[in-house]
Amino acid sequence: MMRTEVHEPPYAVSSPVRLTERLAALTMPCPVHPSIHLVEAAASDWAHAAGLTPDPAASWLAGRAFARCETRAVTLLARWLTWEARLREEPAALTSVLAVAAGGEPGTAPLTRAFAGLWGACAPRMSDAWRERFTAGLATGAHPAGEHANAFGRRLLDLVEPCYGVEVPAPVRRSPRWRALVEASGDVTTWCAEAAAEHDGARGAFLERSNRMAEEWVIDRVATRMEELWTAARAIPALTERHDLGFAASREVTRVACAFLTIPRAYLEWLLETPRYRHLG
Repeated sequence: MMRTEVHEPPYAVSSPVRLTERLAALTMPCPVHPSIHLVEAAASDWAHAAGLTPDPAASWLAGRAFARCETRAVTLLARWLTWEARLREEPAALTSVLAVAAGGEPGTAPLTRAFAGLWGACAPRMSDAWRERFTAGLATGAHPAGEHANAFGRRLLDLVEPCYGVEVPAPVRRSPRWRALVEASGDVTTWCAEAAAEHDGARGAFLERSNRMAEEWVIDRVATRMEELWTAARAIPALTERHDLGFAASREVTRVACAFLTIPRAYLEWLLETPRYRHLG
């Protein structure tokens, strides 16, 4: 199963705040879902019942990514993101999680039992292709922390369809135009994660150059990628028309495309609200 290719920048941005200073598409704050406090409460109740630690930040990320969606969809995404936060703390549980995804029993561990519930709410209505893509993304959680953060950005895109309760038709998904949209959104989201991961300690290659030069190079690259993202998004209406999807299916594909436009900014705001960056925003 082909995974979305994500292109890594060779140098890190010294702070995600600089991205918002240069990039118009990342400047305006994301709207937040009008029922965000209900979403936060519901996600917290679910976490307590599942034996997980509530994560209010996960609800706010979901509320920005799905600002205009049904409350049900936002709450489901908030639960997934709460679960993801726990997985980052317990990477050794990944083997058990993947076993559950393959049809195994969850056992008694809160993390795997919570995953079983989320998987049961989403996977049955999705195609084999989605399930394979998502579990392949989960498998990257066995990698070091920085790579896990980047994989999380890609999985955030994979969660859009099951939380909406739709799936982009295979002919559309396989088209170069759709792949361009997904890859561009994945790149920008991933590079935001990369900027955050490297802010507190840059790698050797970064230290060999002027911090400002490296920073400007990456910001210029992200700016170009954002333009490519918007160009790809503008091509989606023509793509749905070419595949003769009909009004309802075209609308669902457009909703998913709009989410891919929103997620990079929502993710960046989520990063800026963490204790590490809050004083810089």
